[in-house]
Amino acid sequence: MKSRILKAVVAIVAPLVIEFIVKKISEKLDKKPAEDKKNIPVANLE
Repeated sequence: MKSRILKAVVAIVAPLVIEFIVKKISEKLDKKPAEDKKNIPVANLE
């Protein structure tokens, strides 16, 4: 019984964890290009 319960819990939790990690990574990737774009015009003005 324990293994069935564990498998059910893993089956429910694993996709949520993966989705959370993917969101965090995509947020970090989205922030980096935005910062780079902000820095480029400042460098050109100088």
